[in-house]
Amino acid sequence: MSDKIVYKKEYGIEYIQFKKLLELGVNHCYTLMNDNIDFTTGNQYENESLEKICKILNINKNQLLIPKQSHTDNVKCVNSLTSQDELIDVDGLITDKGEIAIASKNADCILFFFYDPFKNVIANVHSGWKGTFKKIAEKTVIKMMNNYNCNAKDILCFINPSIRKCHFEVDVDVKELCEEIFKFTKRTDEFIKLGEEKEGKQKYYIDTVLINRILLEDTGLLPENIIDCNLCSVCNKDIIASARVQGKKFKRAMSAIIL
Repeated sequence: MSDKIVYKKEYGIEYIQFKKLLELGVNHCYTLMNDNIDFTTGNQYENESLEKICKILNINKNQLLIPKQSHTDNVKCVNSLTSQDELIDVDGLITDKGEIAIASKNADCILFFFYDPFKNVIANVHSGWKGTFKKIAEKTVIKMMNNYNCNAKDILCFINPSIRKCHFEVDVDVKELCEEIFKFTKRTDEFIKLGEEKEGKQKYYIDTVLINRILLEDTGLLPENIIDCNLCSVCNKDIIASARVQGKKFKRAMSAIIL
């Protein structure tokens, strides 16, 4: 495990937390693979899983806002306990209200926590490769600055477990799209690498974590304030949810944070 996180087990659920967020007094968690734990909507373990994460956060279930993610760049500011109907096609939440816990789900995609300790604002963002290509993390920071008067240099970013460059393998169409979108960085050779040829198709590897780091630093975040757990969901498939490993019946993890 990384020296930036701690591992915990309670209430029949295993999870990790970031040491820096704990030092700052912000309650949060990212759930690991457990028997009978799955945050996929409608599955048999969902209610039990939600009850357990609420115990970790010491909240009631109605305090937990879970957006209906669809790989968009839609980020919503929430100032009250919003209904689920208002969270459709939302992939990021921001709040400065202490009674609201904001959540995201993943199974390979990146989940970001953001925290401004001076304005006391948090965000929780889901960014798969589509969200990364739409720059949702960058847009979240801009929204924090515009809506809550945050200073980019004060914002901390925490990167939860996700698929990493060692396993995020794509075909030429995604590679070329990535090159086109991010050519302005002049660093595509750093985050796109040549892979193997499989069944007559050339494969490539993309480092979406590095792309987001570049975007966030360009937006004004300090490099030392971007804190990565450095855990690949595929490399750690025994403890971290991964759609690429588990296939169609993959389980979903949840990240949640509350002031």
